[in-house]
Amino acid sequence: MPVFVFKGVNKLGQLVGGERMGPSENDVRRALLREGIQVTELKKKGLQISLPRFKKAVSLKDLAIFTRQLSVMVNAGLAIDQALSALAKQQKNKGFREILQKVTDDVRGGSSLSNAFAKHPQVFDSLYVNMVAAGETGGTLDIILQRLADYLEKMKGLVTKIKSALAYPIAVLTFAVLITGFILWKVIPTFAQLYLDLGAELPILTQIVMAASNFLVTKFYLLVIGIIGIIVAYKLYVSTAGGRKTIDTVKLKIWIIGPIILKGAVAKAMRTLATLVTSGVDILLALEIAAKTTGNVIIEEIILKARDQVAAGKSLSEPLKESKYFPLMVSQMIEAGEATGALDTMLTKIADFYDEEVDAAVSALVSILEPAMIIVLGGLVGSIVVSMYLPIFNLLGQL
Repeated sequence: MPVFVFKGVNKLGQLVGGERMGPSENDVRRALLREGIQVTELKKKGLQISLPRFKKAVSLKDLAIFTRQLSVMVNAGLAIDQALSALAKQQKNKGFREILQKVTDDVRGGSSLSNAFAKHPQVFDSLYVNMVAAGETGGTLDIILQRLADYLEKMKGLVTKIKSALAYPIAVLTFAVLITGFILWKVIPTFAQLYLDLGAELPILTQIVMAASNFLVTKFYLLVIGIIGIIVAYKLYVSTAGGRKTIDTVKLKIWIIGPIILKGAVAKAMRTLATLVTSGVDILLALEIAAKTTGNVIIEEIILKARDQVAAGKSLSEPLKESKYFPLMVSQMIEAGEATGALDTMLTKIADFYDEEVDAAVSALVSILEPAMIIVLGGLVGSIVVSMYLPIFNLLGQL
């Protein structure tokens, strides 16, 4: 199913945009209209390959600090344009400073803060913009900004936990590849020449290692081309709707890693939803935004399906209960929150619980991977060393 990129104006008069899948342009346009979005631009998304960004991005940490400082300044009674101007001047990130200067100019030109932020979706996403809009409408901008800062700090902590689970094995595997490459490139050719001069009979393991060494030395360019080709092919595949869905499905099924990704996605979605609902954002819009924060298209589709059913008058817990990915506890707690009118509180508790689950899962993963990686590294290097000494043992046995 093709993907369409849209821009439009929602019921609150805010600029919105994003991507939607649909059979045709007219189907997507009608679906957006049913959600109260007046479409101003709609086009089919072309095939894209992400290229490296040389401009320094705005980190979650920088955004959280900025939001916290802005909240304090607004609470102290400082005019928004003055607060923005002051914060822009102290930004070390040049790209972020330029964006804040543009936001300041827009506010001074009569634009609302949320609309000024909406012009820079690469920094201020739909969650950020809609929460600020809710704060402006309700006269609680300082409180909303404080909640946003809390949310961003929680997300930063969650992302850090997940990255830490992957950092160790990646570092060890990289080290193993470099060590193995060095041995094959510099050490093995010496042994190969020695055995060639002696006319020694080579065991199959030795022949395999020598063939790998010969390929690395004489046809290294093919290896480089192959790696680049794999990366480009992966990028092309993931850029398609079907490819991304397949990859995200596989991620959820990877042993040990899959549960961590799932728990992280649930934690992000529930915390986003709790933050938006608490701030007074419409539940349908909140679900749509929360779906986009999961980082996994499978979980995103489940939440969007739940949104459609909520729009049809059903409870949020029902579609989540039917999903094989969402834990039963999540739907049960949401059901209890809906019954008691404390949905935001329950969502926050779910997010806190899964934050702790991710932390525990990461710790367990690291404890398992540490000895496993040492065994893998030792086994790899050891196999190469043994393969080079086997012919010597054979020669000694013939004496």
